[in-house]
Amino acid sequence: MRLFGGSTPRCKRCHSDLTGDEEVCPHCGFSPRQMGLRVSMALLLVFVLSMSAIVLTGPFWAGPALLLLGLAAVSFGLAVVTFVVSFLVTPSRFGTVFARF
Repeated sequence: MRLFGGSTPRCKRCHSDLTGDEEVCPHCGFSPRQMGLRVSMALLLVFVLSMSAIVLTGPFWAGPALLLLGLAAVSFGLAVVTFVVSFLVTPSRFGTVFARF
């Protein structure tokens, strides 16, 4: 499947030819969807840990709590975006987003 009439789709990691609709590269086994989900889970872990630190420290650390709250908000936002993008990627489409992980 060619999206814009260009050349044959290729895997973003090993550069082998693809038909364009594979979810996993048959040559190298690259699965950007699973890699995206792993990155999303790691960001959610950062969110949970920072929110736990805020709850556990309570009123004792007002200044660092704001920093942790900002970290939690950014990590949650990135986790949601990464989760959504991971369902759109294939080895030939948007695969470079997760090819380096």
